[in-house]
Amino acid sequence: MTEGEILIALGAHDLDIIRSERTLDELPEKQAILKLRHRLKEIEALLEQAEAYRRKAEALVARKQDEATSVSEKIEAEQAKVLSGAVTNPKELQNLTREIAALDRRRAALEHEELGLMEKAEAATAQVQKVKAALDEGRSKESGLIERFKQRGGEIQREIERLKAERKLLADRLTPGMLERYEAVRAAKHGIGVGVLMSDGLCSACRTQLPAGRAQDIAGGPEVGQCPNCRRIMIVRRQAES
Repeated sequence: MTEGEILIALGAHDLDIIRSERTLDELPEKQAILKLRHRLKEIEALLEQAEAYRRKAEALVARKQDEATSVSEKIEAEQAKVLSGAVTNPKELQNLTREIAALDRRRAALEHEELGLMEKAEAATAQVQKVKAALDEGRSKESGLIERFKQRGGEIQREIERLKAERKLLADRLTPGMLERYEAVRAAKHGIGVGVLMSDGLCSACRTQLPAGRAQDIAGGPEVGQCPNCRRIMIVRRQAES
């Protein structure tokens, strides 16, 4: 193969690699995975919020329980004073009785508040379980999509690896200077670094019709030239013209 033929083959391989990678990126399974993963992050954020709310609700329940326990202990202590007979003054007994009644009302209020908070804690727990179920379902769906993507994308990926291996063999046959030139043009031109001068004076890369005189000059020059329009490497196919 001539240098021009190697460049044409290299360009064809690079174009096939670009197309295959685009096909891989555009597989419905991959798009579905990306969309699902975005949704899973949202669900994980909801789970974190739900768990934080549950912890807060449970902490409030525990606080009310502690308060109610403390009030119950005070009631028991005051009742013990009354039952012990140590307090004989009628006024003091009356005050103790009133204090016990007030504490009992306070305990009842705390127990009522505790029940309300327990309902909220139970609702928070149910919400956490609901979000966890949605997260588990989403992750299961993700696993299925990944498996299908591997099946469909695996074939494309193997084809990409094959093309890259062949590309390397072609690139190794070019001189370092020409390979560097090709890679620079390819990087600047969206992955397409070489075109062919067609028999009608058309550049196969940018699809521009060159002026007849300019096309003749290029055709009469070296095998490897440059398109005056897109500045890509331009190959003149000698054998095609003979």
